[in-house]
Amino acid sequence: MLKTWKHKVAHAVASSLLLGLVACGQMNDTQQTSETKVTNGLKASGEFPSVILLQFSTGGYGSSICTGTFVNDAQVVTAAHCVYDILKNGRTASSMTFTKTLADGRSQRVTAVSLKYHPGYTVVPGKLSNHDLAVVTFPRNSAPATTPLYPHTPSVGQQFTIVGFGVNDYQYDAAGQQTGSVSGTKRKGENEIYQVEDGMIKFYGIPTAQDPTVAQGHDVASGSGDSGGPLLIDGSLAAVTSGGGLAQATDDEGRSHTVKVSNYVDLNESSNADFLQATLY
Repeated sequence: MLKTWKHKVAHAVASSLLLGLVACGQMNDTQQTSETKVTNGLKASGEFPSVILLQFSTGGYGSSICTGTFVNDAQVVTAAHCVYDILKNGRTASSMTFTKTLADGRSQRVTAVSLKYHPGYTVVPGKLSNHDLAVVTFPRNSAPATTPLYPHTPSVGQQFTIVGFGVNDYQYDAAGQQTGSVSGTKRKGENEIYQVEDGMIKFYGIPTAQDPTVAQGHDVASGSGDSGGPLLIDGSLAAVTSGGGLAQATDDEGRSHTVKVSNYVDLNESSNADFLQATLY
C-alpha cells in the first residue's frame, strides 16, 4: 500500500465514526440492489471462476443479487442475510439462481435446491452478526470451479484479495444517490487485514476509484451490498462480506479524509467452522 494511504488508515482507527452501517441484501424503494462493490477494483473477467453472481427474488421488492464462492461441485458459501431475506419473505431455494457459461459458450441458468444459514445468525438493526454465513446448494456438478477453505483464522497484517460484482466507487451525489460505474462486472483488489476480533475481520480502504495517491487494485474496500463476497488468502476462502460503512480519518496534517470500513465474517471462528463442517458435503 502507498505510504500516504497507510497514514490515513492509521488515524482512522482512533477517530473513525462509522456511518451508514449496511447489512446487505435488504432492499426497499430507496436502497440499491445487494451487490459486492470492490472500490478501486480491477476488472477480473474470466478470473476466479468459482466466484459467482447469485440472483434472487425476496418478494415485493423485485430481484436482488449477492456474491458467493463454490467450495465444492455443488455448494456456495455466502452471507446469511441473503438467504434470510429469501426465507423471511416466504420464498424457497428456487428463488436463487446463477448463470453458468457452458463449454460451447452458451449460458445456462442454474436453480438452487436448498438454502441454509447459520443458526446463530440474528438480525439487529445497525449491528453486524459474526455468524452472517450461509450455504446455498445447487445440483451436483454445477460449479464452474471450486475454491478451498482457508485452514485457520487470518492474522492482522496479512495480505488478501477480495472479488465481487458491482460499482467501482462508493460516493454519493448531492441527492444522496450512490454514484460510480454500474454493477455486473467482476472486480478484484488487494488490501491487508487491520483487525481480527470476535469472529469478524476488519479492514479500511478507499471509497473511490479517483484517488490519485492509490494505484487501482490496491487499498480496495467492499461497499453497501457486500453480500457474501470472498476474502481470499493464498487462493483460499477465509471470510465472507457482512457489511460496513464510511468513517472519517484525520491525517498527520489534521486534514479529514473519508475511508471505507469493511467487515468480513471469519469462516474459522469455532461456531462458523462447525456450521460449515456440518453443512458442506
